[in-house]
Amino acid sequence: MPLSNEEQKRIARMEREITRLTVLLQRKTGSGSADMKGNLTNPSNVGSAAIANNTITNAMMTNDAIKQAEWDYETATVTVSAGNPTGTDSVTASSIIVGWYPTGNMDQFVDNISISGTTLTVTLAAQAAADNTFTVVLLKV
Repeated sequence: MPLSNEEQKRIARMEREITRLTVLLQRKTGSGSADMKGNLTNPSNVGSAAIANNTITNAMMTNDAIKQAEWDYETATVTVSAGNPTGTDSVTASSIIVGWYPTGNMDQFVDNISISGTTLTVTLAAQAAADNTFTVVLLKV
């Protein structure tokens, strides 16, 4: 059964009213278009702000705010000379060893890598037959 002319007009009025209410609700909640949200949350009379270089400290940041690009690390280059079982390099005190890799000859197994104060020591399982070179990666704490 088709709708009467009066019923069609009432439905059209209700649709317009729903549209108006939707727009008002979007303005109040900020869930409208990007232009509308931009004007609500970033009014044009607010000036721009900048954070100066090197003004943010670690204490100002929450956990997990720093990722790989900001990872504070250092590398140590250690040579265990031929005829010796150990080699050393200076590092930052309280650094944490993250990993190591050989950068040249490695004729003995690495037995231990340790830090005491600011001295990093690589100890081989036996005396080196030739110079053995390593890079040790450390996390600065």
